[in-house]
Amino acid sequence: MQPDIKNIPQHLGQYLYQQIKEPWLKALLILDCENNNVLECKAHFIKADDDTQHSITVSENITKLFKTLFDHAIKNETENWQRAIFTITRQGQFNLYFERDNNDESLLMI
Repeated sequence: MQPDIKNIPQHLGQYLYQQIKEPWLKALLILDCENNNVLECKAHFIKADDDTQHSITVSENITKLFKTLFDHAIKNETENWQRAIFTITRQGQFNLYFERDNNDESLLMI
C-alpha cells in the first residue's frame, strides 16, 4: 500500500537516513525522467569531512515512491519537468527541486 502523498518526503528522508552508516552533512535522491519514463534514480551523500559524493543504493520501492511524488507535483504544471532532486540534511530539513534540461533558469522549488 502506498503512503499518503504528503508522507512520501518523510519516507524518502527516512530511507536515506537509514542507509548512511557514517557521519554526513546532506544526502540527495535524484530522479531523472523523460516523458514519464523513469530513466534513473540515484542517491548519494556528502560526508562531514569531505565534499566527495558517496553512493547510496536506491530500492525499487523508493524509486516508485519518488516517481509518485514527482508525478503528483507536476500534474498541473505546463512545464516539461525532467528531473526531481530531493535533498535532506542530517537535521531532517529537506527540499524538493524540479529541473528541466538545457536551461539553468528552469528550476521549481517545492
